[in-house]
Amino acid sequence: ERLAATSRTSEKTALLAEYLRGLTPDELPIAAVFLTGRPFAEADQRAAGLGWSAIATTVTELGGVPRAALAEAYDRSSDLGIAVYDVLTEAHHEPPSEATPTLPEVAEAFGEIEAASGPARKSAILRSLLERADPLTAKYIVKVLGGELRIGLREGLLEAAIAQAFERPLDDVKWAGMLSGDIGRLATLTRDDALAQAEMTLFHPLKFMLAS
Repeated sequence: ERLAATSRTSEKTALLAEYLRGLTPDELPIAAVFLTGRPFAEADQRAAGLGWSAIATTVTELGGVPRAALAEAYDRSSDLGIAVYDVLTEAHHEPPSEATPTLPEVAEAFGEIEAASGPARKSAILRSLLERADPLTAKYIVKVLGGELRIGLREGLLEAAIAQAFERPLDDVKWAGMLSGDIGRLATLTRDDALAQAEMTLFHPLKFMLAS
């Protein structure tokens, strides 16, 4: 929310760097991937496979409201995450704070959703995740599933924040990011001062950089 509230690149970078620096080794790669607005890393070929209908059914059943309520909320914002937040807030969805899912638990649920067969099973996993999430957490779970955060965050800015968080040269971070295609692994390599370990992998797309 703080990232979305500022348009200043330097402030976004500083906020991100502070956040990333405080994460555990398990949380860091997951958070980095989620901040790109994807449930899985760019080099990861998996897709959650959850569409509007499945998400709408899950959220409206959880909130105890008609499907039209989510459609009306979406019409106001044109953003599914915000619409989910509005619906769950108005429905007084308030799970205990200690139940809030952790980053690893969200990542595990996304993996289970991807592996599940059929929309009913996928929706059931999403519902069990959202049941524990307050409206703000649910907002961003849905945004990541939808592949779009809309908080004014480019991947290049995220790389700059990773470099700043762990005091590594930005050019080295960008080069390793181009080779790995996985911002989560990049964050870990940067933290561990192991950027030289990044290398091309067969059948993983190589990101382009402008030639000098």
